[in-house]
Amino acid sequence: MIRLVFLVTLIAGLASSHDPLRIKKPTKAKHIEMIVEYAEKNNHDPYELLAIAITESNLKPKAVSRFGAIGLFQVMCKYWYEPLKYKSIKECNKALFDPQTNMKAGILVLTTYRNKYKQCKGDLAYRCYFAGQNWQRHNARVIRKIVRYENKVKENRGVLHKYYESLIENIRANFRSRS
Repeated sequence: MIRLVFLVTLIAGLASSHDPLRIKKPTKAKHIEMIVEYAEKNNHDPYELLAIAITESNLKPKAVSRFGAIGLFQVMCKYWYEPLKYKSIKECNKALFDPQTNMKAGILVLTTYRNKYKQCKGDLAYRCYFAGQNWQRHNARVIRKIVRYENKVKENRGVLHKYYESLIENIRANFRSRS
């Protein structure tokens, strides 16, 4: 509870500053903190993870796309339920409404693509995250959408560095001091 009060106070203090991603709402604070702390604990880039979650769901844990992608990281259970060790798509969909479970699933998807496919290395992993490892086999119109998605994630990552670095670094420092 003290951590949440700290975060809400920090966000409120920054409320007068520019908020281009509109993430300084108290309802989003716990998800930002969860993602940054998980990234810190597991050696991931918190800016990248936040950029993906913002691009995918605008940090809305109950988001469901018209294609069936679920939660903060918009994971599609029809493709990932087995690697995520669920017995069925239905069981996976239900579980992924939990923000922490969804975050871990999204990170597994991202790291699986990066580690397993050469066409998904580095920032190309965003293309794979959006369209799968065979993203380059789509027609030109779809590839333009895939590239727009990649650029949006990179843009959001840059905006996070520019406008929210003090917020993110304060969460990281607060987490380190507790560890």
